[in-house]
Amino acid sequence: MRLAAAAHRSGRLEEAITSYMRLLAVRPYHAELHNNLGVALRIIGKLDAAVAHHRTSLALDPDNAALHSNLGNALRAANRHDEAVRHHFRAVSLKPDYAEGFFNLGLCLRDLGRVEEALGCLSRSLQLAPQNTRARVEIAIAHLMRGDLAAGFAEYEWRKQLPDVPPPEFKQPAWDGGPLAGRRILLYPEQGLSDVLLFVRYARELKRRGATVLVLCQALLRDLLLSVDYIDRVVAEGEPLPDFDLHVSLLSLPYLCGVDLPAATAVEPYLKPPSESRIRLGKLPRARLRIGLYWAAMPGQQLDRQRSIPLADLLALAGDPELLFFSLQGGAHQKDIQNLGANGLLHDVGRGIYDFAEAATALSQLDLLLTIDAPITHLAAGMGMPTWLLLPMTCDWRWMHARNTSPWYPSVRIFRQATPGSWGPVIERVRTELEIMKTTVG
Repeated sequence: MRLAAAAHRSGRLEEAITSYMRLLAVRPYHAELHNNLGVALRIIGKLDAAVAHHRTSLALDPDNAALHSNLGNALRAANRHDEAVRHHFRAVSLKPDYAEGFFNLGLCLRDLGRVEEALGCLSRSLQLAPQNTRARVEIAIAHLMRGDLAAGFAEYEWRKQLPDVPPPEFKQPAWDGGPLAGRRILLYPEQGLSDVLLFVRYARELKRRGATVLVLCQALLRDLLLSVDYIDRVVAEGEPLPDFDLHVSLLSLPYLCGVDLPAATAVEPYLKPPSESRIRLGKLPRARLRIGLYWAAMPGQQLDRQRSIPLADLLALAGDPELLFFSLQGGAHQKDIQNLGANGLLHDVGRGIYDFAEAATALSQLDLLLTIDAPITHLAAGMGMPTWLLLPMTCDWRWMHARNTSPWYPSVRIFRQATPGSWGPVIERVRTELEIMKTTVG
């Protein structure tokens, strides 16, 4: 048991799972074994089996608060939030000083859009365990979800204390919000492509304060960002860095700039395609609208299961000769078109797009982008093009809660799930709005 638990803690999950199963063959009614196996299975994504093992564990020890909380975690991962909340409530009822239980309950309530209740639970968790930095970060995200950007970004700086957010390896000091006149400041990506596209707008404010602005970015973004007029130099990851005086995470700019956040987010389009590109999209004489489509997150990314939409569901929008669809999908899901026999309904340009400058060229020739939450959403919206975003019920904090617009991007409309996992009603609303949109074009 100790060896299995040690393998589990060190991240050797397959080894731990094999050991737990061997032990269960000898001790089939061991609650802790079923619990530990359920946790490991949840982490690797085998959610149905994880839930079953947690239920067995709880049946063997029904008044154990931790077992209720772990079953709640597995149910939350399986997108069964209402059941999860019941078990999390039971956990904190059994153990009113259970900090981790309140933390898990807060996350689940936040997923359901019950943000005020979530803040209460997360704050209670922090009271019971003041050293829990992750609770502070999740509280920050709850503030951001409800649109309290100033408080949210201030609290979100606590993320830098988490072990999975290592400090950058620069000898120069980090910018603390002080004077910038005559200084060379390097903006670097802390998380993914989306955050670079969203927060690079703040380079304008740094330039206004007299800084020379240098941006370090992923190679896929390099050529795109060369066209941003208030960036002095763009460097792709892996290239030699120029000299600079200060550095700052792009994700910290909304906090450190100290500007009027609504004014900073309501900027005009700041991303544009390069002047020359080989991407050319065709036309058909009866097509009134040319629409880009992006339906699947890259495999392995967080929330991939929830935010991706089966292409088969979206094909319900096809078949109208007045709508011409172009796939901008990248990666393995490009094969979905051929696998579904949809080549005649959806024109695949994703295979010819190798970076975000090329993607911007393709987008500039469209009337609308219809997309899930992905980096291309931020690209299109940063260009100011009409962007319809299809969101799962549990979504990223950048799109806030219960809004059908975005304060970051005036050209975005949001279509949200009302029920977890149910895309049909969302697609029907999109179909209705497309009919309306057709009547507004010449």
